[in-house]
Amino acid sequence: MKWIIEAWLLLWLCRCGLWFAPFGKVVQVARYCARFPARSSPSVEEMVESVRYALLSTFRATCLTQALAGWIMLSRRHIPAQVKIGVRDPSADVFGAHAWLEADRCVLLGDIGLEPYNVVWTLAEP
Repeated sequence: MKWIIEAWLLLWLCRCGLWFAPFGKVVQVARYCARFPARSSPSVEEMVESVRYALLSTFRATCLTQALAGWIMLSRRHIPAQVKIGVRDPSADVFGAHAWLEADRCVLLGDIGLEPYNVVWTLAEP
């Protein structure tokens, strides 16, 4: 679990970015961060657990914050992953949006029952 510090820093970077900057700028910074190769190579499971553990001390880390931080960690290690943002069917009574992180068609972060969400945006390559 020595990757918790990296996960915590990335969560805060993404969280602050989403609070204070336009979404396009946050994505641009995420892509920039993802280009720096990491020296260590933990497993995908270790990185996901690091993000989950770091959440305990990250104020209001939304699903998008978590997905972006996880995507940066995986991308720095050349592991293909995608951040997906989906919205509920427009005919539903309540508006809903959600973001999640996928790798190899498996949801790593943000799996809350994704059936009602239609993907409207994907972040794939750094």
